[in-house]
Amino acid sequence: MKRSTKTGLLVGLVGVMTGVVWWQIPIEKRTYGLSQTAMTTDYTGLMPEKVAQINEVKKREELVAIVKEAQKAKRTISIAGLQHSQGGHTYYKDGIVIDMRAFNRVLSVNEQQKTVKVEAGASWMDVQEALAKKGLALRVTQSQSIFTIGGSLSVNAHGRDIRYGSMASTVRELTIVNAQGEFETLKRGRDDERLQYILGGYGLFGVIVDVTLDVTDNTVYTMHTTEMKMADYAPHMRSILKDDRIAMHYARISVAPNSFLEDVYTIDYEKMEAIDHTSPLKGESSERLSKLGLDLGRQGGALENGFWQLQRGYMKLIDDKEINRNDAMRSESTFMEYTKPGRVEVLQEFFVPLDEFEAYVNELQQVLPHDDKKNDVKVHNITLRYVAKDDATALNYATDDMMGFVVLLQHGTSEQSIEEAKTLIRQWTDVTLKHEGTYYLPYYPYQTTDQFKKAYPNAASVYDEKQQQDPDIIFRNYFYDNYVKHAND
Repeated sequence: MKRSTKTGLLVGLVGVMTGVVWWQIPIEKRTYGLSQTAMTTDYTGLMPEKVAQINEVKKREELVAIVKEAQKAKRTISIAGLQHSQGGHTYYKDGIVIDMRAFNRVLSVNEQQKTVKVEAGASWMDVQEALAKKGLALRVTQSQSIFTIGGSLSVNAHGRDIRYGSMASTVRELTIVNAQGEFETLKRGRDDERLQYILGGYGLFGVIVDVTLDVTDNTVYTMHTTEMKMADYAPHMRSILKDDRIAMHYARISVAPNSFLEDVYTIDYEKMEAIDHTSPLKGESSERLSKLGLDLGRQGGALENGFWQLQRGYMKLIDDKEINRNDAMRSESTFMEYTKPGRVEVLQEFFVPLDEFEAYVNELQQVLPHDDKKNDVKVHNITLRYVAKDDATALNYATDDMMGFVVLLQHGTSEQSIEEAKTLIRQWTDVTLKHEGTYYLPYYPYQTTDQFKKAYPNAASVYDEKQQQDPDIIFRNYFYDNYVKHAND
């Protein structure tokens, strides 16, 4: 056999073996959720609890019946969608849980008024499917479309758009079932006083039944990616805020040891003239490639440096590529699943005014470990987002025009590991508060009640409103117990 033939066969064999190994990279699926026979958990699984009853609803009238039943039985009600909140927001010990996932119809799309009306258990993916056919898109949503409408409104989510603010700004009208078991329809401009407690109210003021949202065109954008030093980021952000052509933005900060909190890359979305009426929505792709890179970075140290270089390379690949608005708001998520026994990945989000950005990052560099490979608590990713000042919600994290630091952390599930995570996150929160910032509330209760009250000085009014609207505390979860009920302490 000729040497060239042998070489060809060897290369072919290596290719086949590589393909087999590649295909074996697991795409895990985290096990969590509602259970009447076992313990109910949310996405992290850190707060398991036994609930008394789970009610899956498909009709409006069922919601009224459940609330009235809870009143008679003196039971609490919690409301669950896809349960990506991480602090026991969707269940309560010995309580009733309303499972909203089957209550998921898109009721209407009005092309002239540019609105969509949808039931609260639908996902943003469901809404995008309906809007894309009309050349329309959401104004605000998270960067992934896997969450439910009711859940996102209850936490007042935010995303990549830099012109419309947080999600509460897009609500034109919504219907709830209140603690008395009655339907109420609330409208923007007429009922803002009530809406401020329901939007970003974490399910404590009623069940969101359906909502009418303002939407916009499915505009085509060109993505522009830029690498820069951290000192250049705030000036860059100010410049794009003055440029009406830029509609969306996000950035990633290096957490790699070689460039920790020093390097950043940005992605700016420039509006084109075209509106996309025909393209099918993009699906998940390259899950195994993305997962391989992510798993390498999860190891920390030199591999974290390598993961940052991979991300830099990807940014160069997408520079000047076109994307429509719907696709920009439905990033891949499957590859992010993490199921290592005894470990968990959690989120935290911190917000500081843009004017405080540089001083805040400089102080974080003194507080956070630059190489956490040997630490139990590991900071794996920081994404930057801009959120305009929000006056529409009582528990308001955007008290000014804010830069949001979306942080992915990893730590062990032992009691000691959780305490170590609390220590780091509380230090981070103190630095944030020092720089006139806030933090986001849908996550595990790492922060103290004092930190909560400093970040949310309106919390006392939320507690007072809760006593007025729901004096029997029918709507209850662990967020209420851990924080809201202590607002007047």
